[in-house]
This record gives sequence, structure tokens and C-alpha cells, in this order.
Amino acid sequence: MPVDRRVFNFPGWHDNPYVQILQSEVIARGYEMAGIPDFDQAVIELTSPERRGVIHVQWTSPVTEWAVNAVDARRRTDLFLDALYSAKQWGRRVVWTIHNVLPHDTLYPKTNIYLHEKLGLLADAIHVISPHTAQIAAQSYALPIEKIVEIPHASYDGVYGDPVERTAARAALGVEGTGPAALFFGWIRPYKGLEHLAAATRIASESGSELQLLLAGRPQGDVDEILDALENGPVPLTTHLKRVFPEDVATWFGAADVLVLPYRAILNSGNMFLAATYSLPVILPDEPHLVAEFGGEAWIRFFDRSNADASLAELLADDWYRSRVARSAARAFADSRPPERMAAQYADLIERLAERS
Repeated sequence: MPVDRRVFNFPGWHDNPYVQILQSEVIARGYEMAGIPDFDQAVIELTSPERRGVIHVQWTSPVTEWAVNAVDARRRTDLFLDALYSAKQWGRRVVWTIHNVLPHDTLYPKTNIYLHEKLGLLADAIHVISPHTAQIAAQSYALPIEKIVEIPHASYDGVYGDPVERTAARAALGVEGTGPAALFFGWIRPYKGLEHLAAATRIASESGSELQLLLAGRPQGDVDEILDALENGPVPLTTHLKRVFPEDVATWFGAADVLVLPYRAILNSGNMFLAATYSLPVILPDEPHLVAEFGGEAWIRFFDRSNADASLAELLADDWYRSRVARSAARAFADSRPPERMAAQYADLIERLAERS
């Protein structure tokens, strides 16, 4: 029987740079990439017997978080699981990527636990990025260990363009002064702990640091109070509170001296791999799995989540991140994670699943 060289992605976020890297090799091998973000259309695809090919479930947030209430979230979850079951009855294979233990800032944690637990049972392969995913998820649901396939996150080499020299980058963004600049990049959401960064920069400034803050990303959720505190704080602030276009990403990372991820909880973060691509050191929360995986890296420091404000302030006041050693270590880490390797591992996984369909 010929292999169905098609992958249906849900949600079909084809403009996501990580997805583009991940699926570049499987496309080169002749596979068609299908997929749509619309939930109802996805259910039609999954319940249509004439549809073929591997199903790749990426983020589950459109299933639950786009519901109108808790009852609707459970209805959509059951509908989605039933649709996947139907597709499997017709011989289709399912791979599920676990980006997060549960969707960030979820409104329906119990329903999401149920959804992820059932997905683990339905999936033919469970793609994890962190080697500690099963252990961390076990606090909420169990994953069948025999289904897990680890494909580590790659750098973003070749995605956003060449590095931009620091002085030129700052001039382009209108950053004034020559003091160290901490960058917060990406969606501005409650779980990302921006209030800790606001407090930390204030503490560092009051202690004599010439720190400044770069804030680039679209706000989402209840973050107005935090943004007001930053705007009216003592630290010079350069903001871009909307989508950052791909051609501007290298400029923001070029203007910064350190990327700060003050998150309350984190499983994987593409931003740290983006920082490494541009030789930028990173401050991460002291999540045990992050310390275990990256604790030996000279370009990474960890803040104490039990005393986040003061710990972040101390790490920002120290100029460790401006050293050549730290920046070189970041770039060396990026070199060790080539996009081609991640893409090839994913393509091999899809081909194994397609051959079993």
C-alpha cells in the first residue's frame, strides 16, 4: 500500500517559526502540510473517512481556551477526542507535541488534564522537547513512556536574519544611553511574571544600576497594571507593545545585553533558543528541570522563584551577562542545536508513522 504523504496539523499555525523549522525536512521529502486553526473545520477533517495521512496535534489551547464557558470546553474536548478516535479507526496515526503541561493561564484546568490524559492514550507517538516532560506532567496526568520521542529544540539559525550590531540596533529602536539593557520578548501574559521584572528593575535602579528595559510583544490578558508600573517606574523603558515583525527580531536581540524570562512556570521556551542564536545570555526561573538540563551553561543564570524580585535584581545588577565568555557560550550552544537535525528527526518520525498507516 502506498504511503499517504500528508500531515494534518492542528492547529494549523503554519507561520510559527518553530513549526516551520520542525517541518522543513518532511516537506523536502515530499509531504503535503495541511492544517487549519478553526476547530469546527478540524473536526470535519478528522471525521471524514476519505481524508488520509498523519495527524499532528500541536497546541491544545484552541480546543478548550476558545470555548465560551466550562460546559462548552468539555463539549469541545469530547468532540475533539471522538474525532481523533474516528480518524484512528480509519487507520490514521497521531503524533502529539507537548509544548506545555497545560495551556498557559488556562481557564479550565480539570478539562485540560482530562484532554491531555486521553491524548496520551490516543496518540501513537508523543513528541517531547524537554527530557523531563513525563516527570513534570505526572503531577497532573500520566504519559505512556513507551510512546515518547524526544526531539530537542533547535536554534533559530537562518530564520530571522543576521545579528545586528549593538549600537546600530539601539539607534534603530531609539534606545537612549549605553547602560545594560534587559529584554523581555514575546506575548505579555499574566503567567510570564512581568511584575517580578518590574520590581527587580526598580530594586536594581535604587541600588545604583544604570539598567534599562526593552519590552517587545503584544499584551494579552490582565496585564495593564503591570505595564503601568513599568511605564511609571525609575528604569528607562523602550517598548513595542504589538507584534514584532520577523525582520525586526534580530534588532531587538542585538540591542539587548540579557534576555529575562521571569516566568512563574515553564516547561519549554523557544525564546531562550532564540537568544542563544544571537549570542544573548538568559535569566531563567530555577525550575528543577531547567537547572538539571542547563545548569552547566555559562550563558544561563537562574533566579530564585521563592524570592523572585530580589533574586532577579541581583542577577541584573551583576554584569556577568556582558562578558565575552557568556556571549560566546550562548553562540556555542546554538551551534550545538542545528535546525537541520531537529527537522530530520521529525521527518524520520513522520515517515515511521506514515508507513504504519
